Amino acid sequence: MRRGQQGPPYTPCKLFYDGLERLGVGDYLKTPAGSAYLIERVRINRNRPYRQHLECVRWPAAEIPADARVFPLYWYPRNRKRARTLASIRGP
Repeated sequence: MRRGQQGPPYTPCKLFYDGLERLGVGDYLKTPAGSAYLIERVRINRNRPYRQHLECVRWPAAEIPADARVFPLYWYPRNRKRARTLASIRGP
């Protein structure tokens, strides 16, 4: 599957959500492109309290109940730090 394609519905996935909102089990995340996810489990990162690790299920957006809590989900690239090289460990 290429990036940007939505997977088949009802398949499990793992995401992390950076935000001040406190998400709970049974809440939904929805992207501007129309993908939706049902949250099944939430874990708060102990070092970064704003980051929540989620176990979700891909969900058809048309089947989200009208009274459900729905939060926006915006994708952004994850910037990883480069590994230290031997020269940087040794110093000048």
